[in-house]
Amino acid sequence: MKRILLGTMIIMLVAATACTSGLSQGDKSGDDTHEFSVLSAQIIDKIDQAIASEGEVFLVLKYEVKNLRNQDDSYREWTDQIKLEAKQEFYDPAFIETLDSQMWATSLLKNEKKAGYIAFTVPEDIRDFKLTFTLPTSETEAVYQFSTVDKRISVNTDYVLTRLGQIERTKRIALIGGLLASFSNSPIRYLGAILVPQEDISGLLGQTEGLSEGARRVVIEDYLIEHGHCRLE
Repeated sequence: MKRILLGTMIIMLVAATACTSGLSQGDKSGDDTHEFSVLSAQIIDKIDQAIASEGEVFLVLKYEVKNLRNQDDSYREWTDQIKLEAKQEFYDPAFIETLDSQMWATSLLKNEKKAGYIAFTVPEDIRDFKLTFTLPTSETEAVYQFSTVDKRISVNTDYVLTRLGQIERTKRIALIGGLLASFSNSPIRYLGAILVPQEDISGLLGQTEGLSEGARRVVIEDYLIEHGHCRLE
């Protein structure tokens, strides 16, 4: 009986050490030879001339690998070690010609680390993903769970236009519209990120006043891009 229990405990220990789960962005995983981490996960609908198909977006991951050994590491296809999953579906990497700093494969000098992007084409309505990275030497699996940051120009522009419209309508309320608008004139935020600070709202209202819907969108898109939004970090 004791031997059976001991054998069961050994099997459970081996299984536990063969997989590291519950990791998030920024967490490091590794073994004696390599270290891996997911630095960022962003969705975007346009990367220069590359535009995602209708109903899809680009999921762009930035990851880092490090050679922990005191000797050079051979050229490796790191995308072979990465498996992306969401809602029981798996997604393969997609090479985007207009995306700089993609890192599908690389060699590493001793104690060297490198970071780069890898992109996937995924459905636009998915935000939560699971990534499994298999360390090449020990074959230990590191499982990351993460939510993406939304960098889509269309979605961010829609949100800013909606908020500006709400502020405009509030200002038109007789007698107390201006007072109410002053209370609601807080920064325009989307998913926690400030898209338009409070001091820029009046200026945007003035620039978009009397314009057609299409012209208003152009103004807001230009503003967001100029201020560093809707671009990959």
